[in-house]
Amino acid sequence: MIDALLGGCLGVVIGSGFSWWMHRESIQRKARYLAIRVVCLLDKYLEDCVSVVKDDGLCYGSRTEDGCLEPQVACPSAPNFPDDIDWKSINYDLMYEILSFPSDIEAADGVISHTWDHVAFPPDYEEGFEERAFQYAKLGITAHKLAQKIRDQYEIPPRNYDEWNPVSELESELKKINIQREKRATLLPKLPSGEINVSQINNKEN
Repeated sequence: MIDALLGGCLGVVIGSGFSWWMHRESIQRKARYLAIRVVCLLDKYLEDCVSVVKDDGLCYGSRTEDGCLEPQVACPSAPNFPDDIDWKSINYDLMYEILSFPSDIEAADGVISHTWDHVAFPPDYEEGFEERAFQYAKLGITAHKLAQKIRDQYEIPPRNYDEWNPVSELESELKKINIQREKRATLLPKLPSGEINVSQINNKEN
């Protein structure tokens, strides 16, 4: 009787342990599947950000017919994260960072839109192009850091870019813009009161 009881208890423990292990393995597989799909989307978004940052407003080296610069690369939409996966399978903090990223993009687009509509002026629209490059350099770097965090957690190999490094491209552009803005900030007290745009300050620098 005792042997049968112990055998039954042991069977329950083994069965419960096996069920727990299978459930854990299922969650890990779902989490890794989610991670791979999200990382691929973030990698693509990073590359699209570089294209925006490098946009000089020229079409095959030429301006528009009225002599203006015009964006040649459309700003990328926020990554379309899949909804057919189990988001609860990953760490909640990481899930929040991923799902809140589109809100960061929306906020950046709002700043760009305001700058383009109320601050930038033809023919070069310097303020608009600068703000566009500034915001998308930051977004691209954020996408890379988020992808790297996912890679580290789920042991996903890094993306091989061969002869170029998109992150270095964005960091270099961001550094250049920050230096330009710091220089302009030192000139602000010397300018007359009223609204000031980048082209006015650039003329002052020259």
